[in-house]
Amino acid sequence: MQVTSGRRSQIVEAMIEVIASEGVRAASFARIREHAGLSSTRLISYHFDSRAELLGAALTRIIELASERMSPRIAAATTSRGRLEAYIRSNIEFLAERPDYAVAAVEILSAIGTPADEDAAADTAEQLLTRLFADGQLAGEMRTLDAALYASAVRAAIDRAVTRFARTPGLDLHRCADELVELFDRAVRPE
Repeated sequence: MQVTSGRRSQIVEAMIEVIASEGVRAASFARIREHAGLSSTRLISYHFDSRAELLGAALTRIIELASERMSPRIAAATTSRGRLEAYIRSNIEFLAERPDYAVAAVEILSAIGTPADEDAAADTAEQLLTRLFADGQLAGEMRTLDAALYASAVRAAIDRAVTRFARTPGLDLHRCADELVELFDRAVRPE
């Protein structure tokens, strides 16, 4: 079973790498096989029924790795405003460290739209942020605001920064993080 899981991960990583360097159109089973050093495309079709399924698995992998990176930083923050800052910074820093993942995510979403799994991940992220804003209001750390609206705004701003980064080589993501943290911190401060 470990070989199967390892092979599946190898294929997903090869898919991400090919998409990041050559675009989603180049990510055929033949190109993935070549990039991963596999002997046959049948090894890919054994693990994935279709290219769409493999694209979804690649996007899911990117989201899982981002979450693994972000969660400890968010949990370590002691205030709601600190958790908001940690959420924004850790999300953008993950993408700055893994620009291939940022490019691949944008390419995949452009090619297939937003799959149900991505909708679920976005819902989970927005629920986390909505709770964060609600908790901040209860603690008196944030002014009265529409928590769900602000959660959507944070996600949209980060998603747009990722899209800009994928299409604008050299964009300073750390500066983007600074700007977004400042923007949202000013917006939520108690009156």
